[in-house]
Amino acid sequence: MQWGQIKLLFIVCFLILDIFLVQQLFAKQNENLTEQVNTSKEEELTSNVQGLEENVSNETVEAPLINAKNKLFVENEIDSLEKLPNQQGMIVDDYLVLGRFDNPIAINMEDAESYQETLGSLVLNSQSYVYWGKDAQTNTLIFFQTMENPIFYNKNALLLIQLNNKGEMIQYAQTMLQREEDEQEEPKTLNTQMNAVSSLYHKEDLILPGDEVTNVQLGYYNLISLSNGEQILNPTWNVEVNDSTDYFVNAIEGHNYPQNDDFIATTYQAFLQDLQTTENKVKFFQAEENDEQTTLFETIKQRLINTVEATIGVEEK
Repeated sequence: MQWGQIKLLFIVCFLILDIFLVQQLFAKQNENLTEQVNTSKEEELTSNVQGLEENVSNETVEAPLINAKNKLFVENEIDSLEKLPNQQGMIVDDYLVLGRFDNPIAINMEDAESYQETLGSLVLNSQSYVYWGKDAQTNTLIFFQTMENPIFYNKNALLLIQLNNKGEMIQYAQTMLQREEDEQEEPKTLNTQMNAVSSLYHKEDLILPGDEVTNVQLGYYNLISLSNGEQILNPTWNVEVNDSTDYFVNAIEGHNYPQNDDFIATTYQAFLQDLQTTENKVKFFQAEENDEQTTLFETIKQRLINTVEATIGVEEK
């Protein structure tokens, strides 16, 4: 080999080495810059938002997506509903229970043990629901169904109890989801609670300087509703701010879900529409005579109409 070719080979080798070293230098600089930015963001978050040390975890947890479908209230459930005291009701399209208490029932929402005991004797599978809050406009107690964790704002996994002006229970609406046991997915590694809070602060500007994160809990949100009625429930962080405002962040992809300000209104409207359009699919419990069933149907329907009207600012009849 001639000397000129050897020199050229050395030059090419050293040139490749130089390019490699330059790339490594830039990668290191970018890594340092990223670390500085992340550190700066974390410091900004911890300096401006309260409650992080007490209420927000940086631990990694796992949870699966859940494939679920409507629970159908059929023969066994109807038999159980027939045994519940002080009420009559009906099942709409096999999925929606609408019950009305014969006499108003007092309930103490200040004592969890007390109201759980009360509901345990009056509502089918009441232990599968957790109290969420009260809708003042419709005077409704809101309970979310749980599957180890609460299912947030899902009209098919819900217990709504309407109160009179004395705070007594007079009527309720109930739906449930059940797992598709043969189609469950493996647990997935979730973004941490801190990542969810950081996203709400840095990306969405929903948490502001001076705010306090008062609680973070894991639950589920409906990711996709399939044409066959099945739902895919996605692990979701519920971030409570200032004891008053709730945000929901997809625990896998990191984006936040929209607020649910009109959830109760749209849910009652949907229940009323289902009742009116599927009247021929109504099954009654604890109401045997035709005239008794007709009266019950009209009474429950009118209460729903009044509630829907209240949510849109129309005076109750």
